Amino acid sequence: MNQFIRAIGLIVVAMVAISPQATMATAPTTAPAAAELTSATDSGTATVSGTSTLHDWTVKSATIIGKIQSSGFGTPTPPTLQSIQLSIPVNTLKSSEGSGMDDKVYEALKMKANPQITYTLTFATLKSAPSKDDPQYHYDAAGQLTIAGTTRTVNLTLDITPANGGTLSIATQTPLKMTDFGMTPPTAMLGVIKSGDAVTVKVTWQLATKGH
Repeated sequence: MNQFIRAIGLIVVAMVAISPQATMATAPTTAPAAAELTSATDSGTATVSGTSTLHDWTVKSATIIGKIQSSGFGTPTPPTLQSIQLSIPVNTLKSSEGSGMDDKVYEALKMKANPQITYTLTFATLKSAPSKDDPQYHYDAAGQLTIAGTTRTVNLTLDITPANGGTLSIATQTPLKMTDFGMTPPTAMLGVIKSGDAVTVKVTWQLATKGH
């Protein structure tokens, strides 16, 4: 009788060892490898729009330099953004009002001492994935924005569109105040024309993995 019970026990152990559930429980999982994407210097635009006592104004740069580290785009795994590093040379900003306004903007941005506007991602959280009516990933992000030598934490919504060949398009828009970055809003005509403190910054940026 005891031998019969031991034999039944051995059969049960063997069945558990070869069951699909046991195999699945021990199967290793591998997260998608992070990929680095970079951009050509002319692969995006940064626009700053503001107001003045005379009329609205805009400055725009077509030069964005930087890279991101990401994983999961184009796979069933929810994609992540590990890092973003971006810089815009101040002297590439050009005004809709001509070189006179350019000089005022460069002075306000303290260009001689701080020739770059930079942004570094602190973290990004996936807010929503693409749907039938929306092809974009939307992220809530926070990062360090440095303008005119002053760094502030800025919260952004990043709208990311993946395309064929591992390329990504990123768009964001946010309101800022010049005085928050130690800037004096530009003036003209001996102070008769004054720019407002509030501006809107809009960035669109295209990046690709190396070789694309």
